[in-house]
Amino acid sequence: MNRRSAVKWMHWLCLGLIAYFYLVEPDENKADPGLGLSTHAGVGLILSVIVALWLAFYLTKGLMGRPGPKLPSWAKGFHHLSHKTLQYGVAVVVASGALAGLVAPFAIRAFGTVPINPAFGSKWLHELAEELHEIVFDGLIIVILAHAAFHIWRHYWLKDNALRIMVPRVLHKYL
Repeated sequence: MNRRSAVKWMHWLCLGLIAYFYLVEPDENKADPGLGLSTHAGVGLILSVIVALWLAFYLTKGLMGRPGPKLPSWAKGFHHLSHKTLQYGVAVVVASGALAGLVAPFAIRAFGTVPINPAFGSKWLHELAEELHEIVFDGLIIVILAHAAFHIWRHYWLKDNALRIMVPRVLHKYL
């Protein structure tokens, strides 16, 4: 697998995991709230590994894609800014989630097995870290939506095949 394929896989895996976090709140499982938090922490652990690899790729080699030649100058600036914001933004969301888990006054085990924290934090600090994590996550969702809208606009308005560059080849016939 080459770097481009690896980045495409990381791109879509991150999107799927972030969609999971958006759709499923840890405290929604009223029958077993610990199970929801355990799954949230486990999926967060998987996301953190993918984000660490992707960020390492970015820091060593830079952005994979360049702005297309059909983009106006404002869009070239937005292209660079949105990609950079996403690279660091996802890492900040992961870090804020890790902080919220680490300062929790109760034990958290990813998928019920992998210990996440020492369980000696304070309730006040944990709630503050959770609030910060939610704010950063909501900001990330806004950036993701703007990023998606930008590339959809490029693909359909400028007709520069932006989406074909990012999706697996099997999906090209639908674009």
